[in-house]
Amino acid sequence: MKWINKKIIALASMFYSSLFASNEKNAIVFYGTDISYSKVQNNDYIIVQSNHIDTATPEFFNNRENMYAYVSICEISKDVIEYKKVKKEWIIAKNNEWESEVLDIKKAEYREFLFNEMIEPVMKKGFKHFFFDTLDSYQLACKTDKERSAYEKKLILFINEFHTRYPKSKLIINRGFEIMDDVHQSLEAVLFESYYFGLGSGEDKYRKISDGDREWLHLHIDKIQDYGLNVIAVDYLDENDIDKADEAIKIIRDNGMIPYISNRSLNIYGRGQKLEL
Repeated sequence: MKWINKKIIALASMFYSSLFASNEKNAIVFYGTDISYSKVQNNDYIIVQSNHIDTATPEFFNNRENMYAYVSICEISKDVIEYKKVKKEWIIAKNNEWESEVLDIKKAEYREFLFNEMIEPVMKKGFKHFFFDTLDSYQLACKTDKERSAYEKKLILFINEFHTRYPKSKLIINRGFEIMDDVHQSLEAVLFESYYFGLGSGEDKYRKISDGDREWLHLHIDKIQDYGLNVIAVDYLDENDIDKADEAIKIIRDNGMIPYISNRSLNIYGRGQKLEL
């Protein structure tokens, strides 16, 4: 009986330690061009656009271990400098909402393009860690489960290959729920958007997320947390509605996740656990 009690206490201690360790961490996603290190330096995860950052500064070097460079994996915009190197046969669909092209992760040549043109040059600038976005964009081109499965297998291959090539580099991905069982060992954390407040369309740029959508998210969030990964929940609010941020931050924290709330463009210093708009 004493052994059982000790085991229960130990398991409970591990659970609560894990929960509060997650809650104590901080994250910021800042895609602006005027980064202020005094505002971001207290974050464990600082996600930025690498082309907006001067890596030849002491401030960057001092924060380098917490900085993650954004890379779009399955989409590319025409205004990105690397777009001119994209081959037409790689384009499989369009994302009209963001005016970008969806690219074919199944093609080995494109996967090497990602390593050689999108990742290696950023590493040479000084970045060590990465945030991979647009993982799920292949679904815009898929019509059957068989097609989706084919893309997912190559996405798994690519993410695990990144970890093999750069074992000292940490990786955060946006969602990737469908492939989590096969890539969790290659990840530092998982980010997802729109837990409580999300993005809308047209004139209604922001919306409140339904309970049903949140329940669906928890099917995936719970699994990610079971793998011991930190979960970063990014919500969206208009700056004029910032008084609503505290409500979302509390709910996100109560569910063991790291909260961050910003505007649609992620170009302001939003609200996390230590930041204010």
